[in-house]
Amino acid sequence: MLRFSAGYYYQPPFYRELRNLQGELNPNLKAQKSIHFVAGSDWNFKAWGRPFKYVTEVYYKHLTELVPYQVDNVRIQYLGENASKGYAYGIDFKVNGDFVKGVESWASLSYMKTAEDLYSDQYQEYYNASGEVIHPGSPDNVVVDSATIYPGYIPRPTDQRITFGLFFQDYLPMNPTFKMNLGLYFGSGLPTGAPNTPLYTHTYRMPPYRRVDIGLSKQIIGGEALHPKSGFFKGFKNLWVTMEILNLLQISNTISYTWVRDFNNNQYGVPNYLTPRQINIKLGADF
Repeated sequence: MLRFSAGYYYQPPFYRELRNLQGELNPNLKAQKSIHFVAGSDWNFKAWGRPFKYVTEVYYKHLTELVPYQVDNVRIQYLGENASKGYAYGIDFKVNGDFVKGVESWASLSYMKTAEDLYSDQYQEYYNASGEVIHPGSPDNVVVDSATIYPGYIPRPTDQRITFGLFFQDYLPMNPTFKMNLGLYFGSGLPTGAPNTPLYTHTYRMPPYRRVDIGLSKQIIGGEALHPKSGFFKGFKNLWVTMEILNLLQISNTISYTWVRDFNNNQYGVPNYLTPRQINIKLGADF
């Protein structure tokens, strides 16, 4: 099956977009606009005598009247004005099916690029006699020349170029009441920058996100489980007990940075990490 769609969208601003970094409201803020073009395909096929589905989708979005924002840890701060234009394009692939007979697994791969051009982000650079850019703390800070720099398109905070996910399930051939699942996840680094600095400087990339999860499940009731449906368990159709180990390899994934300044007012980012390895036990039941 092939499909194509297009649309012209208006997104009226909500309260947080109306507030700028100083907490002032902008009642004249316009709706953000987007022209979307999306094409995709679904392919149902069989491999090894089992059903599979392969989905592809490609898209392009032309964005205008954007309200730029920055991310501080998990808080989103908007500039409170329609100050940029931008675009987003990408392609997604996903295949799912019975890689092992009777249990569904899937794998996905995506590429995306999104950027914006702020209308008034030009700035001046000053040069010394050696042609070097003068920074705070430069030994030779005598200005002999200058230039106006136009940053142009810069990555938006959601510009995560590559993402990959894999979820695989299997079971013991002689005892299908014991199952195992494995999850692998990867995402390239998101752009970030120091707070209270111009958005065109927020092009530093965090390290990539990586995680491995593993889970073990045992079916107590239902299917080929031998536990009798009597007494307390009489009303259950299925009963599973699952133990998951999240972030199995104890990878330190960066979520944000704490920024510190030196004597010359230069800022350095100290990474803050997501949760380490965790063990999760859950009980699932159908009545």
